[in-house]
Amino acid sequence: MNLYDLMKNRRSIREFSNKNVSKEKLNSILRAGQLSLSGVNQKPFVYIVIDNPDLKKKIKLYCESADKNFYDNSSECFKKWMKEKKISLKKESLKDAPYLVIVAGETDKPAWLESTWISIAYVILAAEYEGLVTLTYTPAKLDFLNDLLTLPKMLKPVSIIPVGYNKNP
Repeated sequence: MNLYDLMKNRRSIREFSNKNVSKEKLNSILRAGQLSLSGVNQKPFVYIVIDNPDLKKKIKLYCESADKNFYDNSSECFKKWMKEKKISLKKESLKDAPYLVIVAGETDKPAWLESTWISIAYVILAAEYEGLVTLTYTPAKLDFLNDLLTLPKMLKPVSIIPVGYNKNP
């Protein structure tokens, strides 16, 4: 499959199978992220891989709570859109995917946010290449991860990427 086909065919998946993902495939997609472009070649991003079921469940509960609060304060138009797209406030993918990749940026580096998002794109395309599926999940609040994972203040989580195989291929 060529790069353009990968980009065209990639979809966000919210239902993951319990099929094991090899460490080789996981390492391959993380290596791809490290190869991404970055401002002044600083590579101002960090990947934190979570596979612990208890920790994934805690992350899921925090995210569901933050998203519910965001949803409750959203416009009726947004609520209608969520319903039409069948996007639930339940975030089962956060506990069902074999891995969660937390992507955080080093806020003290130049172009940290832009560079971090470029690396996310590389990770997602590499996962697609490896036959894996992902979801670029950006909950309403991610600051809880600094406390939960004891991250230094200069690291700002920007996305959670569940990684695994499609439950319904």
